[in-house]
Amino acid sequence: MWTAVRCWARQNPVIVDLALVGVVYLCTLIAFGARFSERPSAHPMATDALLAAAATAPLLARRRAPFWALGIATAVCVIVQATGGEVAPLITPLSVALYNMAVRTERRTAWTAAAVTAACTIGPAVLWAPGLLLGPQRLGALTWIGLATALGDSVRSQRAYVKALTERATRAERNREEEAARRVTDERMRIARELHDVVAHELTLITTQSSISIHLGQRDPAVLVDNLVAIRNHSKQALDELRAIVGLLTQPGDGATPRDPVPGLHRLEELVASFARAGLRVEVVKEGEKQSLPSAVDLAAYRIVQEALTNVRKHGGVDVARLRVGFGHDAVRITVENSGSVNAAAPDNSASGGTGRGLISIRERTAAVGGQVVVGRRPQGGFSVDARLPFVRPVRMAEQPSGVGR
Repeated sequence: MWTAVRCWARQNPVIVDLALVGVVYLCTLIAFGARFSERPSAHPMATDALLAAAATAPLLARRRAPFWALGIATAVCVIVQATGGEVAPLITPLSVALYNMAVRTERRTAWTAAAVTAACTIGPAVLWAPGLLLGPQRLGALTWIGLATALGDSVRSQRAYVKALTERATRAERNREEEAARRVTDERMRIARELHDVVAHELTLITTQSSISIHLGQRDPAVLVDNLVAIRNHSKQALDELRAIVGLLTQPGDGATPRDPVPGLHRLEELVASFARAGLRVEVVKEGEKQSLPSAVDLAAYRIVQEALTNVRKHGGVDVARLRVGFGHDAVRITVENSGSVNAAAPDNSASGGTGRGLISIRERTAAVGGQVVVGRRPQGGFSVDARLPFVRPVRMAEQPSGVGR
């Protein structure tokens, strides 16, 4: 109910101002009439009505000109007292003007205006009217001036507090939306990396083995059968990994959650064997004592090896690659090298059909676990990928940009 009234008042400010001025004017006239019944006023009733109108009418402009509304009401009070009248009947418009001033201005300004108004209101009474310095009339006027200013200041403070809470809630909601959008983007990029790594690796092996089958199958049926079996196995593995990735996008109840283990360095021998069947021999060197890695680091290490060897198979122009896996006390280091020609190791993207997504994926996976990676040509020829993946994510991540994408 009260909320509806406030909404209506905000939508009809002119009607509210007219009603307020009318009520204040009637209260002022009643106060003048009460004073006249107690003892004759210093002015005729018509003059009192004009003075009441002069003090009340400026309240119509109280929203746009609060200083003028208060100044005119104060001036009328001074005039009334200078001509032998009393300020008590004009307390109502004066209090409304002071309340309006306190609501629409800062605290220091409002209380300064209240002090000036009190001086201008009580000062003439002390000079021109007999009686005690702080008699009942003057003390009552001071009390109303203080109450009106205090009430207006309280309302202003409450409105400022509510506004601050509203802005804070709005800002928090906006931050939540931005955070949700950022998480959606991060998840989309993560899924894109997974899809790229799976498709690029498996299809590269399938394409290579298909080419071998075309050239050697007619002369050696056994090679054809072996390659077809390998193609079938790689296709099945690719479908299983794609099914696992797509399963992450399903909602609860949309189907069974994939139960396949997440790829990691425990599948390194299987990965190397798949490249061997595709014609790339990988020399593996393991250093340090093997440790149990966090799942994110384990997956990143596996995908980095997979993508680096895929690049060698597609672009290196060599049959041998070297893989070094070193386990330290706080990090695992992955190094993949080949001795292919510079042009073959990093061909032009337009000629090879590459998009640069592979090396970007390596850098993104390394940065995601707080590691560093160096990708580029070797001084003695060929190409290398050297990644260091810490077991514990550091406070600040650093990455050494280098190399070019395919």
